[in-house]
Amino acid sequence: MTGLTAFTPKTETVEIPGGSFTVRGLALEDFSILLREHYPAMQGLFEQYVQEAALDKVDTDVTGGSMGLADMNAVVLDTLRLAPALIGDTIALASDEFDLRHTARLLPVGVQIDAIGKVVTLTLEAEGGMEKLAETITQLVTGLTTAVASRSP
Repeated sequence: MTGLTAFTPKTETVEIPGGSFTVRGLALEDFSILLREHYPAMQGLFEQYVQEAALDKVDTDVTGGSMGLADMNAVVLDTLRLAPALIGDTIALASDEFDLRHTARLLPVGVQIDAIGKVVTLTLEAEGGMEKLAETITQLVTGLTTAVASRSP
């Protein structure tokens, strides 16, 4: 097979009461939609994640991971606390059912955590790791910020 028909995103199955659904990693269009809907929350959470990822890299490179400098759980908890709709919308996009985002927001917390973990893993794998993904998102956020600023009176 050649061309775009050869591409099929890798997916993971998420179990829900009474069935299951699949999620894939996020694509550029998904990030654009999420940024339009949740820009302030995403900007703060992204900055927090980059800081924690930098601490994790230092910890891994310098101490072999023995100090546990990064607190990625705090990022996840802050996302749940500050932007619960972002989680549901991300799950809906990753399952290619964005029209059901309200239903995704109503999933049990454990299911949402399982789903979002799979989405993050699939996204990182598809993008070639956290550093490449951070670069891509930074470019997208910078472009969006510039566009918004140029439209302001």
